[in-house]
Amino acid sequence: MSTTSETFCALLDAHDDAVHRFNSLPDAADDTPEYEQASQAMCEASDLADKAEPTSWPEFARLLSHMASGGQTGIDEDNANRLMLHARRLLAAPEEHRSAWIAVLAEYQRLKAIFDDMPRGTDGEDEANEASLDALDTLIINTPAPDFDALLLKMDAAQERCEDIPFSEEYAAAIRADVERLKQEVR
Repeated sequence: MSTTSETFCALLDAHDDAVHRFNSLPDAADDTPEYEQASQAMCEASDLADKAEPTSWPEFARLLSHMASGGQTGIDEDNANRLMLHARRLLAAPEEHRSAWIAVLAEYQRLKAIFDDMPRGTDGEDEANEASLDALDTLIINTPAPDFDALLLKMDAAQERCEDIPFSEEYAAAIRADVERLKQEVR
């Protein structure tokens, strides 16, 4: 299975390899078929790398360096527009995760408080408990943790929820996805 980050790295690595092959040709090779092939391969790899989608700020920096040819040339209008779109997407993603997390956490806490405040044996107790557990499942499984503090809260809540039952594979998969995403953001 290929992730966006793996695809991004493969495209930029392929360009770096093509540049290395081109630069390793002898200086007198300008009029040879090898020179023409290496030049064509480098241009094609560059075009593909230009369209790579960064999934983190370090990848964005690598793409920027690629597009600027290490600072030796200007960035054309198409690539400038791509960079702006990538920057906006990267800036927006964490806030979207944070807003969703805050809303779902607040709903879980509200429903849990209702259940916790109910006298035991009261009508509706089972329904209130089920509602709070459903909200907890939504928080753990469907809501990306926006940062490591939220991830720790999610892990603790999952552990507490599974105290008397086997640990849910869905919980484990959701937590692993958070770890992988957050790991990419700090690289």
